[in-house]
Amino acid sequence: MRSSCKPIIETMRIAFISDIHEDIVSLNKALRMIERERCDHVVCLGDILGYPYLRGKYEDTRNLEACIALLKRYCTAVVAGNHDLFHLRRIPRYSAGLRLPAGWYELSAEEQQAIAGDKVWNYRDDYPVVMNENDFAWMNSLPEYVIRDFGGETILISHYIYPNFSGFVLLNSDEGSRIKAHFKYLREQSCSLSIFGHLHIEGLAVHYEPAEGLLARLLNGYDYYSFGIKKLKDKPCSISIPALADNGQVNGIAILDTSNRTINALSLNTNRRFVL
Repeated sequence: MRSSCKPIIETMRIAFISDIHEDIVSLNKALRMIERERCDHVVCLGDILGYPYLRGKYEDTRNLEACIALLKRYCTAVVAGNHDLFHLRRIPRYSAGLRLPAGWYELSAEEQQAIAGDKVWNYRDDYPVVMNENDFAWMNSLPEYVIRDFGGETILISHYIYPNFSGFVLLNSDEGSRIKAHFKYLREQSCSLSIFGHLHIEGLAVHYEPAEGLLARLLNGYDYYSFGIKKLKDKPCSISIPALADNGQVNGIAILDTSNRTINALSLNTNRRFVL
């Protein structure tokens, strides 16, 4: 007799961390929090490299080697961000149509300006990065995005959105057009969720297609929420999470629970929390 029962989909709790920028103290704090929250997976959304000395609050404690060791040990998936590509001297595969020559990093600042104008991030406030050979090889192997299935959700994991997955290019064109292109890519890849970092927001940014919420419709962009639990609708959406690094903002992590389709932004610095 053939069973008519549907297959059981295992629900999961997935922790997302992003924008570490060599902050080992915050990373250790986040991993302790993730353990208490009983998460099944940890996913890193990039920008592991690059301590920003003009904004960072942890110059004396930063430790890139220790950060990489923990990510290798605990993360199910890791992608590269724009600071990672810069310090690895990699040209992004996805650059929103901006063509950069193979010898980009050998060009002078004037030559780069002539080619790209102000469309590439300025990394002058990053300290130089020193890595051992094994860590360099591991970092250099990281993709610009991955697609993974977790608990019935097919998730596009990246540092930023299509067609600029690493966030390497500064885009000043219409945000609404970029978001439409991103959702088109999600549909083509049969993804139900997109989760990224890069924006260093204090809480969550959520966008559905078509735009929902008065602010999102007016600005063709994302609705922003403070830290806490956000119930997601049963439709494709794109979500940006907080930065982990302590750069003077309210930093944190996010946990996706596929059993009830919620995402929870948790602050690592409760003494600096605020409510919108």
